[in-house]
Amino acid sequence: MARRSARIQAQRRANTSSELQDSNVAQPLLAFQDEDQNIEEQEDLIEDERPRKRARNNPEGPRKKKKRRVVSKLSRKVRGRLGLLERLSKDIPLDVILEIFCYLEPRDLLRLARTSLDLRHILMSRTSESIWRAARENVEGLPPCPADLNEPQYAHIFFEPFCHVCGRRVEGILWSFRARYCKDCALGSLSICTAEFLAQQPEEFRSASCKILPRELFYTAKQHANERTVWIAQKKEESERILEHRHLCEMWFSQKELERSRELSKIRRQRKKDILIRLDEIGWRQEAEAMMKTSKYRDPFSEHELVKQPRKLTDYGWNTIKDKLVEMSSDHKKTGLAAV
Repeated sequence: MARRSARIQAQRRANTSSELQDSNVAQPLLAFQDEDQNIEEQEDLIEDERPRKRARNNPEGPRKKKKRRVVSKLSRKVRGRLGLLERLSKDIPLDVILEIFCYLEPRDLLRLARTSLDLRHILMSRTSESIWRAARENVEGLPPCPADLNEPQYAHIFFEPFCHVCGRRVEGILWSFRARYCKDCALGSLSICTAEFLAQQPEEFRSASCKILPRELFYTAKQHANERTVWIAQKKEESERILEHRHLCEMWFSQKELERSRELSKIRRQRKKDILIRLDEIGWRQEAEAMMKTSKYRDPFSEHELVKQPRKLTDYGWNTIKDKLVEMSSDHKKTGLAAV
């Protein structure tokens, strides 16, 4: 609808009265309609003369429309399950929770202790020491916890492969120091046992067999000879105890690595058998066996990256590698025919 201002309405009444005096009766209706058109044209002209609003200058450029976050179906399913572990400590009786924890392993307790404050307070309390002990006993052959460590510290050293200084992933453990160090942190935290360093140490305590030693000033802090003698005897006893425990831990890790190696070898052998069965179904097994006879130790078929993987063969996996294995068998067959 057109806008009607007081000024325009007054002008319209003045024009209408003058035209009624000079015209017949039939004209006012037409004049009124014409005046409406003029008023609308005037208003359009006024609106055209108004300055247009300036576009806002954004120094960062035009605003980008926010993209709608896409949530996967799996995330939508899991969203309703979040917080279940936190509710576990509130909804289930404490004695039931403790009984469940006794059937877990130390690495599981470490992860649970990081899920919520309530579970952390339960698991890191001294009253939960029996739970950690029971969890440690669930790991077959695991050496006992040493006297200078508590159960969570012992589990942290054993089952979490991270540097204790920077958090970088590290596989090796320095059992003499009850710690994991990456190369950089070891050089910054430990002293290399050089000839100059050995010359500064008590003869009866230090020996050239030590390669790395902790930085310590306890010996020089002792003022009397008797105190130093007692301190040396104490440190010798501690060192022997640590070395004995280190031997047990290294033996345990060696046994686990051997078991893991055997398990992976078993998986590889089974995968090779399954691949030969699949090749037999499509008529290429004979050529694969011919490749295996070319060498007693490392034949091209058994050492192929698609065959040697320590992974169970599935239907999907077979469909992925089938064409490449057939191509390899075909090339070997062509080479054999060319040699003949």
